[in-house]
Order: sequence, then structure tokens, then C-alpha cells
Amino acid sequence: MSRQGKFDPPQCEERAPELPAGDDRLQVDLRLTLDEIAEAEEERLRHAPLRRPTERELAQLALALYDARRGRDRLFNDGIFGEPAWDMLLALYSFGYRGIALGVTSLSHAANVAPTTGLRWQKVLDDEGLLRRGPHCPDTRQQLVGLTDKGRMLMERYLIRLFYCENSRAASTAKGPYEQVLK
Repeated sequence: MSRQGKFDPPQCEERAPELPAGDDRLQVDLRLTLDEIAEAEEERLRHAPLRRPTERELAQLALALYDARRGRDRLFNDGIFGEPAWDMLLALYSFGYRGIALGVTSLSHAANVAPTTGLRWQKVLDDEGLLRRGPHCPDTRQQLVGLTDKGRMLMERYLIRLFYCENSRAASTAKGPYEQVLK
């Protein structure tokens, strides 16, 4: 307020003059510079050695995938999704890392299928060389099951790919993964 009781707004500094509309050269130079930076960064990432994820990180990823699938099953009708073999592989990989041994029946329950369906899928996995059964018992329901070396190698290979996809997505944006999907 001034001394006479009138409001005197403060004077703003003058704005910097805007670039003339015809100054396309500056815009082109700026665009070329940004493209060069992006290309150099891409080249650096291409040649930079990637850190191999730890067994713990891979097991956590497998468990997160397994938990997400169980959460999905709780929300939707049980019968609309079905990949018991994948659920079994995730369970064997993630639970095995935690020292939890699964029997034939337990593995069927982990895949959220009936024991007879579980036995059929376990045979498929066994035939593919991905699953091994423990010492032979007269009652197959009491046998322990685990991943073969081939099964573990393939699971690790797939989980490593997912690990790098997830980490590159997280690094590419400061926003969370849900915000990126909602764009």
C-alpha cells in the first residue's frame, strides 16, 4: 500500500524476448544435440556389462510372480486362467531357494489344481526334463519334487530377462510402474 491508501502492485521485471519464429536453426541444433546424447547413451548401455542378478533377486522375482498369480486367482473366477505347469515351475524355483521342499501333492496345491491334474502336469514337466522326483516311494504322493539342472537353468534365463526388463523400465522413468502404464 502506498501512503495515499492506494494499492501499488510491484513492478515485474521485463521478460526475456522470445526467440523469433524464424529461428529454426537453433531448434534444429538443439534437436541434433539431444539426438546425439541419446545415441551416445544408448551405445554406452549396449556395451556396458550388465550385473548378473543374485539368486536371491531371481527367487524374489519368481515369488513375486507366483504371488501375483495367486492374487489374480483370488480376484477372478478360478476357472478362467490356467497354466499349472508355469505355476509349478515358479513354486519350485522360489520355494526351493527358501529351503522349502514340495511333495507331489503339495506342488499340485501350489499350482491351485486338483492332485490328479497336478500329476498329469508334473508328468509333462518330467517328460520335458524340467522336473525331477525324489527317491522312489510306493506312494507317489509322498515323493519330493524339484527342478532339474535344465529346469533351473531355463527358469534363471527367463527370470534374468524379466529382471532386466523391470529394472530398465524403472530406470527409464522416475514414476512408478503403475503410473507409466496408466499414461
